[in-house]
Amino acid sequence: MVLEELRSLWQQRQNRQYSIGYVLRTFLFLFLYDVVRFIPTPIGEFFRYGVLKCFCRRIQSIWIRAGTLFFHPEGISIGRHVSINDNVFINGYGEVEIGDDVRIGYGTAILSEDHALDDLETPIWRQPKIRGKVTIGNNVWIASGVRILKGVTIGEGSVVGAGAVVTKSFPPYSILAGNPARLVRYRKPPERAGTQAAEGAPGRTSPGE
Repeated sequence: MVLEELRSLWQQRQNRQYSIGYVLRTFLFLFLYDVVRFIPTPIGEFFRYGVLKCFCRRIQSIWIRAGTLFFHPEGISIGRHVSINDNVFINGYGEVEIGDDVRIGYGTAILSEDHALDDLETPIWRQPKIRGKVTIGNNVWIASGVRILKGVTIGEGSVVGAGAVVTKSFPPYSILAGNPARLVRYRKPPERAGTQAAEGAPGRTSPGE
């Protein structure tokens, strides 16, 4: 059984064209990050930042709380003054770019990949992965338990309500809520929408955290 699992892992590596160096680097990251993942704040934040600094594309913030989990850190970019709260999951396979002054609430997941499922004769887990870059603009507040899926851009100054599932992109200064996420109103009317969009939007709601 173990040999069969190792064979399937090797097949996945070949299908996704992972080099041996990439696989070894990934194992090293997962090992080191698991060592520091649950070290309590504030000491743990220094250790987590140190490991991520070595593997992420870019990271300029140190506030990364206990229990956070990162996959494919080479595709993850994190700006200044970003806080990532407990048990957040970020998958950088398709690239994740997080701007400055972003707040990410407890238990949120950011996913930049998906499974292909067109081949009915092949188990889904053996089919190729589909990449889709996730971009989060500056000064965005993502409340607790949010799910952000591949290919999504959340514009600058936006707020994403607790438990929202974001499946498409939204312009700057949007307030989003629901599953799938919808526009509740604008914090500031977009230039093209003008005052009509602001007047036609529903009343204020609290996004929660």
